[in-house]
Amino acid sequence: MNRPFRKIAVFTVALAMTCPLFLAGCMDSQQGLEKLDPTRTQLYVQNYKGGYGSDWLYAVKVRFEKEYADREYESGKKGVQIMISPAKEDGISLINKVSDTTNEVFFNESVYYYEYLKKDLLLDITDAVEEKMTMFGEQESIEDKLSEEQISYYKVDGKKYYGIPHYAGYNSIMYNVNVFDEYCLYFADTNDHSFISDLSQDKSAGPDGEYGTSDDGLPSTYDEFFLLCDYMVELGLTPIVWPGQYYNSYIEKVINAFYADDVGLDQMMLNYTFKGRAKNILDTVAEDGSYEYLYGEEGVDITSKNAYLLWASEGRYNSLSFFEKLVKNTSYYPKLCFSPSYLYTDSPKDFLESVPKGEPICMLVEGCWWENEQKDVIKQIADYYGQEYSLENSRFAMMPIPKSSEEKIGMASTIVDTHYSLGFISASIAPFKQELAKEFLMFCCTDRSLAEFTVTTNTVKALDYDLTQEEYAQLTYFGKSVYDLHKKSDIVYPFSAEEVYLGNQSALSVHETFGSKIGTKEELHPIGYFHENQANNAIDYFNGMLVYNMERWDRVFGGYFD
Repeated sequence: MNRPFRKIAVFTVALAMTCPLFLAGCMDSQQGLEKLDPTRTQLYVQNYKGGYGSDWLYAVKVRFEKEYADREYESGKKGVQIMISPAKEDGISLINKVSDTTNEVFFNESVYYYEYLKKDLLLDITDAVEEKMTMFGEQESIEDKLSEEQISYYKVDGKKYYGIPHYAGYNSIMYNVNVFDEYCLYFADTNDHSFISDLSQDKSAGPDGEYGTSDDGLPSTYDEFFLLCDYMVELGLTPIVWPGQYYNSYIEKVINAFYADDVGLDQMMLNYTFKGRAKNILDTVAEDGSYEYLYGEEGVDITSKNAYLLWASEGRYNSLSFFEKLVKNTSYYPKLCFSPSYLYTDSPKDFLESVPKGEPICMLVEGCWWENEQKDVIKQIADYYGQEYSLENSRFAMMPIPKSSEEKIGMASTIVDTHYSLGFISASIAPFKQELAKEFLMFCCTDRSLAEFTVTTNTVKALDYDLTQEEYAQLTYFGKSVYDLHKKSDIVYPFSAEEVYLGNQSALSVHETFGSKIGTKEELHPIGYFHENQANNAIDYFNGMLVYNMERWDRVFGGYFD
């Protein structure tokens, strides 16, 4: 595959001269350039400069400073100046630096909440979370916008809040709707899994089992997904792409998403609550792929002592089988997808540029933030190839996950928020600024600010809120698909207040869910295993997962049961 943008290097350099941190977005380049105003009180806010950017925060800054123009927090000063610091430093690396920085309010991801609490890094913000936001014209509190699972987790011992959820991060398969339309890549409303010949033809009901919805004609099952990929190859199209740089982590998050969608919210949450009845726990899978349920149709009660059994879930096997087939069909994706030199920024660029180059790539493994992260690249492509490729004229969408079998068509969509994002205030903030910082957090969670975040980023916050018709109309095609999926799906927030989980949050995170033991060798990443061991398969890997996790469970968590 050709590397993108060789012909537009001059344009990129010229624009970069006017916007030093061009690929991060022009607003982010303001970091360090805003002059401190000695007549106002400064509040220092650090924002993780990832795919969601900082434009949303600069928009909040403008409104908040106007709202607080007459407030006095220090003698001889009037008004507030929000000093924004976009930083590429996630919560894992930040944990040892929070107390040593000048920043006071933080919005970040990969923040293991209870590990921060152990180090006394977080300010008590209970009053700000529970108080009705009448000062900003709302009758709801932040707590009113949280789910029961979120309240149980963030409200420590049922008493105190020290942080609030920030943005939601959903990983899945994205697709180019314009390409699907041009090549009629939709299943017809027939019983033979054939494709439509033109867009006027009736489409199948899709994975939700309902006609007249946005997933009509899309693959209803895993089998249909691969029929679609085969059809794309026949047409000379490249079905899918992902970054070779981080292929394990990128695809494993989507394996986890397929697993969650296959078993549903209640069964998926057992991985974090360790409380409830697990169904469809498998015995060893035979070489021919046949298996039986270890505990019959009734299932087994899960506790923190036997939660390793969840690694034998039928849903895990189904999702592993899907991605084994995807990886081993090498005609579906470019060879670069397993090259470390194929960066996480390369794959979306190639996906975007493939259409104007006449070499369409139909789908992309990514997260819901990818379009916002690539909006400057999209502008470059439109300026060079034509405005039909602009953000306004592009049509991308998150593909609803197909079902593992026809029997599951119509089952509710379940999605996983993988990002462990958190908004919090440093415990070391000066006492005279604590009220100001809390009110700023509240201001960021008003309905107006939440809607502004969604319109700005075309993603969603991990809270419950609704867009008006006018706000919804401002979203891109992709942003609408993200918002729609967020609103109609059951959402797994992968955490709980269970003792074993709280004491081992990083060890039980989404990133630690697919280890296996095959023979005497431990394997941590199924995708790399499938790619490097063509003779082996998902059966071997799945059968080793229970062995690996039985041993790991006792080794890592046994102290809780002594």
